[in-house]
Amino acid sequence: MGQNGDAARMVGPQSDTRFALHQRQPRADKLDARQRRLCDADAAFMAALRDRVSSAERWSAFVAGAVYYIALEKPCGRCGDFRKRTRDRSCYRCHLLRGAENFERMKAGVSPKVMRNKDSHLDLLDRQRREREGDCIIREFGAITVTRWPTGRLEVVFPDGHHERDLAKRKPEEVYRAMELLPELKDALIWAGWY
Repeated sequence: MGQNGDAARMVGPQSDTRFALHQRQPRADKLDARQRRLCDADAAFMAALRDRVSSAERWSAFVAGAVYYIALEKPCGRCGDFRKRTRDRSCYRCHLLRGAENFERMKAGVSPKVMRNKDSHLDLLDRQRREREGDCIIREFGAITVTRWPTGRLEVVFPDGHHERDLAKRKPEEVYRAMELLPELKDALIWAGWY
């Protein structure tokens, strides 16, 4: 690092020795309250962090302590909202909707619902272990070979040789189109409990 200001313009994951006493490097991937306090205390830290935040709107929201900012150039691909979280640039609306039920329960003084208890977690670990060991059920439906794995993954080998490792990752329209072209796929999905 030269003395002509190269360190202040440095971007990316490099460490800057000027901030060793802070025990924190200026990183723009997650902006938080501790970084804002460091910016208030150290102008060099603020300048280095500002150089790493590409959006002026995000930087203004961060300095002001706002939880979201408006990004008109990049709407959310899922819901179309223009609000982005200042912390990590994710969609603000999707973030709120993801935990809306738990927020309501917490406001009422009731603990949030647990997504998985200990028994179901141990069951999932057991099924993942069995899948790693190759425990599966293979069945042929006409020219289609279907493999059902303990975790619920459905692997399909089509007559043309196309190998689909996880049919659940395909769009439903594509699966319906494939069922129209290959009626035996519908039989396979009924056998697997998908249809």
